[in-house]
Order: sequence, then C-alpha cells, then structure tokens
Amino acid sequence: MGKIVDSEVIVRRMTRGDIDTILALDAKIGEGKSKVSYRDLVVTDPGGALDFSFVCEYNGKVIGFVLARLAYIGLPLIGTCVIGAVAVDPEYQEQGIGSKMVNKVLDRCYDEDVPRARALINEEDSDLARFFQRLSFHRSKVINYDNLTIADYLHPK
Repeated sequence: MGKIVDSEVIVRRMTRGDIDTILALDAKIGEGKSKVSYRDLVVTDPGGALDFSFVCEYNGKVIGFVLARLAYIGLPLIGTCVIGAVAVDPEYQEQGIGSKMVNKVLDRCYDEDVPRARALINEEDSDLARFFQRLSFHRSKVINYDNLTIADYLHPK
C-alpha cells in the first residue's frame, strides 16, 4: 500500500453500525484471532454519552479504530477517558492513523471538560508505550490489581 492522502482520511465517532466492520478489522489484524468480541462492542454503546471511541476511514473503508470510554475513577471521583485499544489495518500502519484517532479522543476530552486520559497498555508492549509517550502520555502512579478468579464463579467447572 502506498502513502495515504491525508485529505481523504476521516476520523469520526464510532457508531453501532461500525461493529461488524470493527470485528472484521480486528480479525484481520489478529490474523484470524479477534481480541474484541461483539459483546465487548455492544456493551460499550458505540456513540453513547460515555463512549469516546472513534474510527478512521480512508476512501470509504474503515482502516482503524480506538476504543475509549469515560469513567469516573478514584476519590475524589475524577472524569477519566480510558483508552483500551488502538488498532490500525497493517496496510496503513506507520502513517499517523493511530495518532490522528487518539488526538480526536483527546479533542473530545477537551470539549467535554474531561481532565484526564489514561491508556491501558500491557507492560511488555514497549512499542505501544512509546506510541503513547509520543502523544504526551506518561507512566502514571496508578497500579492495577486484577482479580482473575471471578471467571471461576461465573463459569464453574
């Protein structure tokens, strides 16, 4: 794939109508193994008030997406946009598409008076960490503790 023409790139809010396209793109990126499920996308309510997700179109085709959601976290409660995923079709990577989408998320945060954005990154994913650092994100002091035993109660053996 050649260099994209910037004027033909459109970044817009994700809608429910994008779900099947997002799933297909995720499967393509994961070489047939999707990391996002239909349920994951439906419960985020694409286009809803708390949804800060965007898609990127080029020549009428969705080539990327960012999944983000507004949450109220901590004491005192602070509005925080949580970015859970950024994905770009491999044919269009390294052309600024991911940055354009994340910047749209940050623009929405500004417009909605949301004071903080947080990207959830696997600690071993140094490429993604550098991507977010280039966009002025930095490692926070928040440490996540996950309880993975809940699944045992939901799906008893």
